[in-house]
Amino acid sequence: MIAVISCSHFPDDERIYYKEIKTLSKRKIKTDYYTLSSVNISLSDKYINHINYNNSNYSIKLYIAAVKKKLLESPSKVIHIHEPELFSLAIFAKKSFGAKIIYDVHEDYPIMINTFSRWNKYIKYLKIKFWIFKEKLFLRYVDEIIIASPAITNSDYKNMGFEPVLLENFPLKSFIDSLNIKTKKNNSIIYHGSMGPERGIIELINAMLFVIKEVPDASLLLIGSFRTPSYKKQVVDEIERLGLIKNISLKNHVLHSDIWEILARHKIGVIPFNDNPLTRYATPTKLFEFMAAGCQIVCPDLSPMRRYDVTGANFFIPGDIVSLGNSIINAIKKVSNKNILKNQLKVKSEYNWDNNSSELINVYERLLS
Repeated sequence: MIAVISCSHFPDDERIYYKEIKTLSKRKIKTDYYTLSSVNISLSDKYINHINYNNSNYSIKLYIAAVKKKLLESPSKVIHIHEPELFSLAIFAKKSFGAKIIYDVHEDYPIMINTFSRWNKYIKYLKIKFWIFKEKLFLRYVDEIIIASPAITNSDYKNMGFEPVLLENFPLKSFIDSLNIKTKKNNSIIYHGSMGPERGIIELINAMLFVIKEVPDASLLLIGSFRTPSYKKQVVDEIERLGLIKNISLKNHVLHSDIWEILARHKIGVIPFNDNPLTRYATPTKLFEFMAAGCQIVCPDLSPMRRYDVTGANFFIPGDIVSLGNSIINAIKKVSNKNILKNQLKVKSEYNWDNNSSELINVYERLLS
């Protein structure tokens, strides 16, 4: 038995559940899947035992205590964690019953601190140094490291004696193969994902003013969870202030299994990110999802977007509202079915999870042997 543990992702997270856990399930590897979420969903099946703790009743501290109790009742040979908040839980499992530890690194956390911390540069520097110190201490208990992006460095794993396994957040072919991209709504634009200032949502809303002057029936759908209630209010107020209520719609988090049909109905997929430490290194999963869903792509001219072979992308200057608006207009007026099909084929042939899922199995075989 193995345990996959997360404390800040939705239970149906694409990477954790649909890719990693489902890959293990297909190999008949039984998994206890622990989550901390307000989403009321059961993902249990023959090989997956999903245990969710509602975050309205459980703090991180209480959640960790509850999972510790479960693990002592039924020890797991492998503990696979997805957030640094779970360091103490993994160490507990290693010391208590000798569990093998997989540290799945989704983000470069020093860069996250640089992006989101409101402290001055000196305190940021100290916070980063302290975080790296904590991670290095934790690595003494780690058996395998998995990273989601080639740009993730954190405390320099290779110099710490590790060979991290790169498992990028490419889409699953099973979702792509079922898509119908021939029935798209005219002049429709979509963004889905986290919504915060670093993502350029306010800039996108303002850019829509330029878009509807050229394309009056253009519509924008924003799907996702807001990072803070205050930012949600700011976004809603800006839509109302600009008189764009008829052109811009907001939708809360959508289950990953349902997002594909929505993506396939939209013509333009926009990644409105601003230029900041996070967006200079992180490759957004939505880039590949837009390619797979047959969307014409609008994205910032940042190095992660240039890292992959994307045909016909419309690049804009990050943070420049006029540049973003013009890129969307150009994407609407010059949709190329040839480019769209080429991008979808690229995902089907190369940028998909199925091509590298064997690396995950190799990790588990090493630890379970």
